[in-house]
Amino acid sequence: MRPPHDKLCFFMYVPPMANPAQLQQQLTEALPGADVKVLDPMNDGQHLEALVISPDFEGKPMLARHRMVNKALGNAFETNLHALRLITKTPTEMDALK
Repeated sequence: MRPPHDKLCFFMYVPPMANPAQLQQQLTEALPGADVKVLDPMNDGQHLEALVISPDFEGKPMLARHRMVNKALGNAFETNLHALRLITKTPTEMDALK
């Protein structure tokens, strides 16, 4: 026998939120000498942005830079991070933008 409609319960899965400060610390520790800023522009803990400025990016193409950052993140995408927009620059490139 099915319960009355007002007795039905519905559950919605809400994935855990990524912690921008924790990711920023993780990247800073894994990429010594890098200036790292991690933001949550949508304020949802799922879609983050990271600006990583590192002299180690010098001479490397964007894909290699992103691989370095992804490696530093470890398993963050397997646990609670859904999307991360990466901006990877060298200090020289950042100076040219000013």
